Amino acid sequence: MTRSVFALIFALVLAAPAPALSAASVAPRPGRVEGAQTNTETVDKTLTMQPGGTLRLKTFSGRVRITGGSGDQVVIHAVRRGKQDRLDDIKLEITQSGNTVEVDANHRLVERRNDNVVETDFEIQVPARTRLDIKTFSAPVTVIGVSESQKIDGFSSDIRVEASQWGDGNNLDINTFSGDVHLRLPDSAKGEIDFNSFSGRFESDLPVTLTNSSRRNFRGALNGGGSGDFRLKTFSGSVSIRR
Repeated sequence: MTRSVFALIFALVLAAPAPALSAASVAPRPGRVEGAQTNTETVDKTLTMQPGGTLRLKTFSGRVRITGGSGDQVVIHAVRRGKQDRLDDIKLEITQSGNTVEVDANHRLVERRNDNVVETDFEIQVPARTRLDIKTFSAPVTVIGVSESQKIDGFSSDIRVEASQWGDGNNLDINTFSGDVHLRLPDSAKGEIDFNSFSGRFESDLPVTLTNSSRRNFRGALNGGGSGDFRLKTFSGSVSIRR
């Protein structure tokens, strides 16, 4: 798939419609950046979610940092940057259904032909046992201390995942086009691994036993294999697994 086709498909995914914004979804506090035409808007939201729940995040640009902690709260802190008309037309939507929290950084109240995304930085704390489903375009993603399955899709995003615990049966599915993937996993992490890249390199401190390989991909067993899957896909980005 060419880079342009990949970008088009990803843009269409990010543009998918979302539920209507409720008045209680966010609590914005606007403020103007000194000497610039860009405004900032801060959004803070705290929800209750039991361990074993799911966080779904859809964003485009900015930064994403997610940390796992104790307790049963999801604490979201977001800083949005853009011209005021864009901030007015495109809202940050946070919704919850059961034990699933969904965050959409670019929920459009008004259709815009241009300037239709808002750059957003996220700091999010979740229970350590939270499943993640993250979609972004260019935002770098850092996940620390989350011990459940994770699916992270990006385009030019560098992705970093650090976990001190990783149970057998958890899946890690990472797909980025030109970004690098950095994993720091405990010695006990194990599962089946599938690496696919056009020109990226793969390095691992944990033992990997190959079952088959070709010029662009290989399949094997991480730490002797297990019931979990590690699916790591890039085009030109490299992947490293460190202890």
